[in-house]
Amino acid sequence: MTRPQFVFRPNLRDPAQRRAWQLLQEQPPGERSAYLAVCILRASDQAAAQKELRAMLREELGKIPVIAAPVEPKEAVPKATLDFFSALQQNE
Repeated sequence: MTRPQFVFRPNLRDPAQRRAWQLLQEQPPGERSAYLAVCILRASDQAAAQKELRAMLREELGKIPVIAAPVEPKEAVPKATLDFFSALQQNE
């Protein structure tokens, strides 16, 4: 049985792919496949953990009752202020 092959041709204009290429080049030539495998597994585990955490947070947050904060009544505008604005409008 032949070994499967994987070809990685990064687009070096893409900052993420350029950084991935740099990290891959830092690995010893005989260990690059193992490095890629570990990276893929960690990314998969992290995605699964994030999905589980989101589900748990949704469930827990769904148990919290949400109520509107009481609104403080606004103070009435003083009559003297209203009279002042009325006087300004009459002068126009």
